[in-house]
Amino acid sequence: MPVYNTCVGVVFWFLGIRVPLWLLIIVSRIFFTYMKDNKSKPAHKYEVLIPFVNLLLFDKFDSLDSDSKKLSDFFIEAVKTSNPTKIEDNFFTKRVCFYLKELSPKGRKHLFNVIFNNDIFINTLTIGNLLENGLSPDEKNTLSIQNKILIDLLSYKEEAKFSRSLVLYFILQFEFIFYFEFSDSKIITKSEYIDIINKLGSFK
Repeated sequence: MPVYNTCVGVVFWFLGIRVPLWLLIIVSRIFFTYMKDNKSKPAHKYEVLIPFVNLLLFDKFDSLDSDSKKLSDFFIEAVKTSNPTKIEDNFFTKRVCFYLKELSPKGRKHLFNVIFNNDIFINTLTIGNLLENGLSPDEKNTLSIQNKILIDLLSYKEEAKFSRSLVLYFILQFEFIFYFEFSDSKIITKSEYIDIINKLGSFK
């Protein structure tokens, strides 16, 4: 086993985290590859998320192909609720699960890259986990939580297993759509659709 796999393995052992060997090797490679190459690479594009936008707005993956289009009745009803993205078995989480199940291996890899390179999300989720578990924000606790987030993302990328971390990403990424000011509550125009697409990747 290469030296870098051993080093990362020691970190996991020190933190009390047991992971399969295949996952340990992947984690090791990702850490070192991204530390070496990520600064020179352009930001990942968000095309992989556009089908999910369509799924929310139209209840299907197809994009808007006209000057305007009727919004899904399910979306219209969800907008009326007080908390449309709460983590329960509702319209939003059902769409997230369906989208994640339908993504191809290539799509899962692309989504992994998008999320992994989103420092705002990773930091937000890390802080949230620290607060939720009453942990001090020291180096050990922070590294432990970030490793868990990475393992969750890798489990989806490699085996299509999705977790709470993924659902939280979609909440942060797409919550703004439910508060978007449409000119008509039942119809979306092409300019409004483009505006929503252009906002992908922008957390508030």
